[in-house]
Amino acid sequence: MIKINLLPPYVFEKVAIRRWVAVFGVLLVLVIAGGLGWRMNLNSTLASLNEQLSEAKIREQRVIDMQQKTVEELAKVGPVAGKVKFIEDVMYYNEEAPALYRELVKFTYEKILYRQINLTNAQMEIDAYAPSLSDAGRYLLNLYRASHIFSSVVMSAVPSYGGSQTGGAPGSAARPRGFDFKIICTLTQPLAPPAYGAGVAAGATQTPGAYPSQPMGGTSPSGARTGT
Repeated sequence: MIKINLLPPYVFEKVAIRRWVAVFGVLLVLVIAGGLGWRMNLNSTLASLNEQLSEAKIREQRVIDMQQKTVEELAKVGPVAGKVKFIEDVMYYNEEAPALYRELVKFTYEKILYRQINLTNAQMEIDAYAPSLSDAGRYLLNLYRASHIFSSVVMSAVPSYGGSQTGGAPGSAARPRGFDFKIICTLTQPLAPPAYGAGVAAGATQTPGAYPSQPMGGTSPSGARTGT
């Protein structure tokens, strides 16, 4: 049996058109649904980024506050550091200066009488009394041997020598023969007295490192060189 299609062609065209409309409708729904989903995801991401940005701004403000506090604390450290440095210098000086004087004693001739010792940054000035020129020579020779503490030794200020010397008032007893002299020694390692601004120096009664003017008898400890 032979089938014969007697329907006109436009009937099939309408069916095809309806099918394409259905397909495009489905595609349009999918596109709209995808757009809505993308928009919702975008809004969620944007909200998350805004939250992170807010947290970052809070952390930034905390960091700025901490930096400000750090600057303030560092400003307080300056004076404290200066005081600590001064205390360390005082401790160092109080250890090194006595050690220097102990070394000087080792090379002091027993007949020498110290009147005053002034210690500056790089020099030690010694005002002393010697009973005779030979005693002063022995003492000077000892100081020359102390090359580990003195790089140079120079004797100066020998105002008078020889004969007896009398005191101030007439009729006073004559002093033994002898003379006063000064020696300037250059230190191999400079030793500066510590200083901490004007406030520390205020009220000081004597220069740091300077000894009183009353005489100090020289000694020759066991094993010291006496220049003999």
